Amino acid sequence: MVTEAEVANLFQAHAAAVHAAVYRVTLDAAAAEDATQEAFVRLLTRPPRDESNLPAWLKRVAVNAAIDALRRTNRSVALGDHDAEAPEQAAVTADVPLSAELESALKRLKADHRAAVLAVDRDGMSYQDAAALLGVRLNKLKTDLLRGRRALHGLLRGTELAARSGREV
Repeated sequence: MVTEAEVANLFQAHAAAVHAAVYRVTLDAAAAEDATQEAFVRLLTRPPRDESNLPAWLKRVAVNAAIDALRRTNRSVALGDHDAEAPEQAAVTADVPLSAELESALKRLKADHRAAVLAVDRDGMSYQDAAALLGVRLNKLKTDLLRGRRALHGLLRGTELAARSGREV
């Protein structure tokens, strides 16, 4: 059983990493904060049986909570809409910030597809590591990655970003 003091210490040590993992899925700072908070509340109310790797457990719980929330709301963002906080947050979650055009296209992907694309293509995670982070089987990750890449390709076709890359998207 985890005490409140231990949870507070874990929060200080791991909240930023959990938030970054969730932000990869949602591209929404507020949703990432909610899911991060939900993971730590769950740690207090329903801790894992095996507490040997709490940081990984927290990330997985938070990412799953964010994906569930996105599925419940079935949220879609119009091309061109983007969160004003996202560019600063993107710098926290990866070395290469996303362009507004790419971020808008990513927000239009299904949450599962977006998470797979960002984890593998942007963050350079192995398929196994990405599947573990997202709490899915390897085959589902590969399917989500393929579908996400195809959808992203279609969304970016003919955009300024595609023109700047020097090749037809």
